[in-house]
Amino acid sequence: MAHQSKKQYNTKSPSIAEGLLHLLTFLLIFVPSILYAQINITNVLLMGRNALSVDDNLSAIRYFNQVIEARSSNAEAWYLRGFAKFSLEDFHGADTDCSQSILLNPYKVEVYQLRGLCRINLKDYQGAINDYARTLAEMPDNEDARFNRAYCFMQIKEMDSAKVEINKILRRSPKFYRAYMAQAQIHLEENDTLKAVIWMDSLLTFRPNESQVWQFKGQYALSKDLFSAADSFLTQAIKYAPNDDQSYLLRAMVRNSLNRFDAAIMDYDKVISLIPQHFVAHYNRALLRALVGDDNRAIQDFSFILKVEPQNTLARYNRALLCEKTGDYRGAIHDYTVLIKAYPRFMYGYIARAKCRRKIGDTKGALNDETIIARAELDVSFARPRRSIRTKVRMRSDHALEHYDRMIAEEPDTAKIFGDGIFGKVQNSKVEARLMPNFQLALLSVTARGYRSIGYQSETEELSKRFAPLEFQAEQQAGRSHYQRNVKYRLFFTAEKEAESIVHSENYKTCIDTLLNILTDTDAYLLRSMLAYTTYDYNSAWEYAKKAVSLNPKSVIALQNRANILGMLYLNANKEQKLQYAHQAIADMEEAIKLKPNNAYSYYNRGCLLASFGKVKEADTDFTTAITLDNHFAEAYYNRAVLRLQDKHKQEAIPDLSRAGELGLYQAYSLLKESRN
Repeated sequence: MAHQSKKQYNTKSPSIAEGLLHLLTFLLIFVPSILYAQINITNVLLMGRNALSVDDNLSAIRYFNQVIEARSSNAEAWYLRGFAKFSLEDFHGADTDCSQSILLNPYKVEVYQLRGLCRINLKDYQGAINDYARTLAEMPDNEDARFNRAYCFMQIKEMDSAKVEINKILRRSPKFYRAYMAQAQIHLEENDTLKAVIWMDSLLTFRPNESQVWQFKGQYALSKDLFSAADSFLTQAIKYAPNDDQSYLLRAMVRNSLNRFDAAIMDYDKVISLIPQHFVAHYNRALLRALVGDDNRAIQDFSFILKVEPQNTLARYNRALLCEKTGDYRGAIHDYTVLIKAYPRFMYGYIARAKCRRKIGDTKGALNDETIIARAELDVSFARPRRSIRTKVRMRSDHALEHYDRMIAEEPDTAKIFGDGIFGKVQNSKVEARLMPNFQLALLSVTARGYRSIGYQSETEELSKRFAPLEFQAEQQAGRSHYQRNVKYRLFFTAEKEAESIVHSENYKTCIDTLLNILTDTDAYLLRSMLAYTTYDYNSAWEYAKKAVSLNPKSVIALQNRANILGMLYLNANKEQKLQYAHQAIADMEEAIKLKPNNAYSYYNRGCLLASFGKVKEADTDFTTAITLDNHFAEAYYNRAVLRLQDKHKQEAIPDLSRAGELGLYQAYSLLKESRN
């Protein structure tokens, strides 16, 4: 504007030559940049495709994010990002991206196919049917799309429509083997097992090596108690698919029925070698090991199950019996105590625990159990009316305790509890549904790598600038020799202190003393507080934090820091102190928000504090506000999802987990997958 005010304008109309000259100048200046941007987007799309080709879905999402940020109208980027999310089993996010791609370009058939698959996984079968109808309108010979449409009709129990689709496939492709399997499934749904078997036998005439058919025949023979035939069929299935855990599971059940216990154990061994965390295989193998007298290894299997699912009373009861049998009376007492807590009227538990207590010399404990038993017997003898108490315990197999020695069958989504951490398959990692921590000051090496969640606050940046030029000598020991190296440190506002911190250096105190001498009083106390907090000296951190706030009560970062410390003190305080700490921490955050109302991190940190104080609804509101202020705040999406999962609002949590993963918080994909189990 300043340049325009000084410019002398010609009041005469410009000539045609001058107009062409101006146009040429515009093209020379701006067209290359436009072409460069187009080339850049093309290159980034290519890099994203390359990442997809090697199954590096995380990198692919980062590339496609860049394209979408630069040009949100690029339908291809939305589709490809949806493909990457689908590979990470983020079906909700993939469905959303495909819908946006279709909105921008409704003529790309592949997008409808991908969205159809997403909707099958989301159990939106009618939506998938519509997508496949659009696909088949453009590609009527697409047998995969037609088969998937038939599958959807089967899921919503429209068997006649499913048959129509299957028959169309078979007319065009008489050897489309999945159509035979679908026909068999339809007849099973109609309780016509014989026709289902006929279809499977027909399939074997031209696909004799189809392991799924042999597995089906084995399962059918098992249901008819034809154990020898089932063993033969399942052995064939294993021959053609030696890494199919389901065939080994079924054959183990068959061999158990044939009293071939050692062979059944070997099948369970194979399942566990394929899937080390397989729940059913561990449980049934433990029962068989106990049956053949291998008690110690049976205890190991039951212990594994209880580590995965501590509330499984069947496994705990079996382990209690085995511990008692092998002389581990203290272990048995522990397990019986847990069972009695779950089932207060479990009389055998009291009897067995009393017996074990006498074995270890706990006469008083045994007498207490025996008194409870005697009173229960008197109740029965005199028929005293009593209210029946039943404690419901959620288990993978919800059996009564009297069925403790029965095998359990495979149930949906119980086999592959954990994954193997394949590159790009982060959704297979095991994570706990815990909140991400609040953002706080951390003094980190500027060259260190590993910290992920870094937030920008102008207050942090200004504080860092006051000592950024300084270099500290950090002495490190390597074997018997010592060497000196220059390390630059600066303050970060971070939620994850995974980087190398100055507090890990042996001589950090000397370095800090040097730094404190050149800082103002408020900064010095703030830094002292932060360092004490980092080294878990919360009492000192609290004293320094109070001093920093008293010197500058308008410092947003000092108020945030003191609130964080109060949150840690709250965890180990008594009831009266908890109320005081919680009140003061929230007051500090409210003051910080009042001073800087558009700071998303203040709302996020207050949300973390409120959640730790048990105020879940208020915390959810704060995380929502943080997201409103910064729609790229991955940690806020993640924490809101965690709260909603804990509150049993799974459907509300799924979009947040999808968004958090999209923004780079990749553990969200693991939690997203686990939330579906």
